[in-house]
Amino acid sequence: MLCFRTVISEHLEFEQLSEIDDLLKLKVKGESSGFAGTADCYVNEAQFQAFCAQLSGFPKKREDRVQFCFGENDQLSYFNIKFSCIDSSGRILAAIQIVSRGTRYPREKVCFVASFSFKVEPAAFDRFVKGLSRVAVINNVGLKAALVNET
Repeated sequence: MLCFRTVISEHLEFEQLSEIDDLLKLKVKGESSGFAGTADCYVNEAQFQAFCAQLSGFPKKREDRVQFCFGENDQLSYFNIKFSCIDSSGRILAAIQIVSRGTRYPREKVCFVASFSFKVEPAAFDRFVKGLSRVAVINNVGLKAALVNET
């Protein structure tokens, strides 16, 4: 008898792309349960760094939540991310929405939306936060931070 184990990769990844003025350009991509999305998004550097600072040591209490959304409008791609503590062992629910606005066809409004969520262990979240703090620093083009949960 053959047994196959299916590995479902649930992940969220940020990669720093070239910057413009005080805006970081981030490639945001993620996947969970067959839903996936990717977008190049511009975020305010100071606001993104403040978000990263909020994630350090998260969660402190079971009811803690942190959310970040920047750039939500009809013209640009953007993402919305919310982290919340879901149990007394510190496991975290990552809820993500990625909105990609097409630029290939300027006369048409092309929009792709992926919304998904997944749970992660505290150690995986801590590794992600450490990587994300490096991605948020100016001139770190090409650096990535990944939040991964494999079941």
